[in-house]
Amino acid sequence: MKNIIIGTAGHVDHGKTTLIKALSGIDTDRLMEEKKRGITIELGFAHIPNDAGYNIGVIDVPGHEKFIKHVLAGIGGIDFVLFVVAADEGIMPQTREHFEILSSLGIDDGIIAVTKTDMVEEEWLEMLLEEVDDYFRGSFLEGKPVIPVSAATGEGIDRLKAEIIAKCDRENKRREEKELFRLPVDRVFTMQGFGTVVTGTLMDGNVKVGDDVVVYPEGTKAKVRGIQTYGKDTGMAVAGQRTAINLSGVSKEDIDRGDIVAYRDAVTVTSMIDTELSIFSSSDRVVLNNSRVHLYCGSDEVLCKVILLDRDALSAGETAYAQLRLEEPAAVRRGDRFIIRFYSPIITVGGGRIIDALPAKHKRNKPEILKGMDVLNNGTVSEIIYAKACERRFVKQSELASELGLLSHEMAEAAKGGLEDGTLVVLPDGTIISDTKHLRLREDAENIINGYHAENPLADGIPRQELISRLRERWFTDDDKLVQAVLKNLLMQGAIEDRGKSIAISGFSIEYTDEQKALKDKIDAMYVDAGIEMIKNDEVFALYKDGRIIRAMLDDLEAEGSVYKVNPSYYINKQAWDQAVDAARSFEGGFTLAEYRDRLGTSRKYAAELLPAMDKAGITVFDGETRRVVK
Repeated sequence: MKNIIIGTAGHVDHGKTTLIKALSGIDTDRLMEEKKRGITIELGFAHIPNDAGYNIGVIDVPGHEKFIKHVLAGIGGIDFVLFVVAADEGIMPQTREHFEILSSLGIDDGIIAVTKTDMVEEEWLEMLLEEVDDYFRGSFLEGKPVIPVSAATGEGIDRLKAEIIAKCDRENKRREEKELFRLPVDRVFTMQGFGTVVTGTLMDGNVKVGDDVVVYPEGTKAKVRGIQTYGKDTGMAVAGQRTAINLSGVSKEDIDRGDIVAYRDAVTVTSMIDTELSIFSSSDRVVLNNSRVHLYCGSDEVLCKVILLDRDALSAGETAYAQLRLEEPAAVRRGDRFIIRFYSPIITVGGGRIIDALPAKHKRNKPEILKGMDVLNNGTVSEIIYAKACERRFVKQSELASELGLLSHEMAEAAKGGLEDGTLVVLPDGTIISDTKHLRLREDAENIINGYHAENPLADGIPRQELISRLRERWFTDDDKLVQAVLKNLLMQGAIEDRGKSIAISGFSIEYTDEQKALKDKIDAMYVDAGIEMIKNDEVFALYKDGRIIRAMLDDLEAEGSVYKVNPSYYINKQAWDQAVDAARSFEGGFTLAEYRDRLGTSRKYAAELLPAMDKAGITVFDGETRRVVK
């Protein structure tokens, strides 16, 4: 069943609510104050019964300028507009404001209803229809049906309803894939016996009873306990339906209008957005760089500062790239439309589209930044993925898919070409980077390792953890797993070598001077001569003034298999170590330190150093009194 959402628009007291009642039988003014004052204050909701089998929801918005924020909370999710102009008044201030808002939000279809025709003469109506035609010429409403109606007499109502059905036959814009689900909250309340209920227009995807969801931007987890669409219980709601969701695990106080209910990672929580921003051609206001404005996106409202990236001011009819720096986090998706209003006085001045939901903080008047914005605004999906993969920020392939509003298979298909030709690289942890960024990361790692080799020429490599720590600092990340994924990728490519506790440039080998070679051979001979009766490290380090060189030689001898490190104070000749291990393994059952000392033929001093080393190596196990060999 096709699901369509219609939104009303038009000046206050032009008959929007009365018209909706004539079409649906539902009075959308539910508040006592609305009925008392005769004007719509809050969003109203209805559905139009029909024989075509469509779910046609209607969002009735306030016309009064004081309630524009309520208009913006509901009108962004509509498929087409029912634009209302009263025959007795014609084009009025909120007619213009609503129209420019709709244009900015990307609404591209609609029907014009000229109401209150029973209140004017035929000649006046003809003149008014010409005025309407002139006003909308050149816009998305040019050539759309213009239906004169009277809710009081019923004239034109059937024709208008037929035009609505005909337009529903053609409308099919929504994506219903499950992982795209998001519901901007325009109402939240508590229902006795049920708990917390949120309502909104289901923008994308679908949701089922029992699903786990998240309330953004706070990230509060909840479960879908029940669903209603158009006042009826259902097990599932899909994009394009007015939806009420009963949530468990979250209280009314945890949710505000403007929050987004979505699946985990289906939206991007951000404090900055890159945008293409336009000022209404009718606006008499100029937006200056660093202006503070109200941002309306979905059902959310947040204050932000406008950073114009290529100029100092943006005037009526102009469009430019701008970074909006939000004073509170918002949950958005690339491609979302928005409206801005002045901070004071609160006047609607323009709007635009999000082209990057999670950008870096930009400097102004930088050609490379503006060039990148062009790619994000006008490029293909593959070009946009490559641009995002070039950024300093690290992002996983799945996260980037969510950020761009792509399904997993769409992301894989868009990245396929880049992965095949090598312009994109996916690291073992799923992080996606460009070829140029990969080269920079490789150069960073190689420079750090080569620097360590230069400072420590007799070390077989930089200690692994030191390298990870230095790369974390270099790449501005706290993610050890990310750094390890980069290193694993470089290891697979053969750029670096894993030498156990250290990492070296591929092909690196220690080169000793003749004097150093002689010293190394002397140290090796000392351990051979000592045998079981080990030499303490202090004696070896006393042979040369530079302790780093002695340490490097011991590490080298250990790597070559000439000596074995018993503990921080002792090394032992490898053959002597094997002899010591064989002595332990010669016992059939448990044995004591004294028994082992006698079997090995050494002193208690050395036996007491060797046995704990065997425990640590998993050769023996100690129960507090005796040891036994691990089978």
